[in-house]
Amino acid sequence: MKKNNLKQKIQNNRAFSLLELLIYISILSVVVVIISNSFISLSRGQGQAQARSEVDRDISFATELLRQDIKNASIVSVPDTVGTSPSLTLTRSILDVPTTIIYDVSNGVLRRKEGAAVAVNVTNPNIIVSTPTFTRIENTNTVFNKTQVTIKVNMTFSYNNTSSDWIYSTSLQTAISLYSNN
Repeated sequence: MKKNNLKQKIQNNRAFSLLELLIYISILSVVVVIISNSFISLSRGQGQAQARSEVDRDISFATELLRQDIKNASIVSVPDTVGTSPSLTLTRSILDVPTTIIYDVSNGVLRRKEGAAVAVNVTNPNIIVSTPTFTRIENTNTVFNKTQVTIKVNMTFSYNNTSSDWIYSTSLQTAISLYSNN
């Protein structure tokens, strides 16, 4: 008899009670929630970093391209009338051949058209360019009879994604002067 009672006690000690099982499940649930929240936070941070990186890269590229073209332009014009699509038209001599370059925004993409070539996208389709403004500023020095032409560029670059985790937007605001005096 004693052997059977001892054997039964050992078997009972190996089993989990309902209370112990509920405690283990609760602890496991808390650990799973903490780990999943960590992964969600990491994913959100990665998305924001990627959006910021793409927008900043496109702003840097667009700024440098505009800077090179405007500084070396001999003629620059911007639309004077309200209601026309914002664009920047400039004439630049490439190998002593005057070439017309046009910057405009179409369907949220900043484009550059050189001569008779097809317009090329300056920004990638993941970036939306809005509210572009090109302003011509002239500063005339009457003593030396020279005019300095500067183009003020304003536009907003936003990451194009429906997820609120990937929202990022910033503005490009710069002024670029022509090397030549007009």
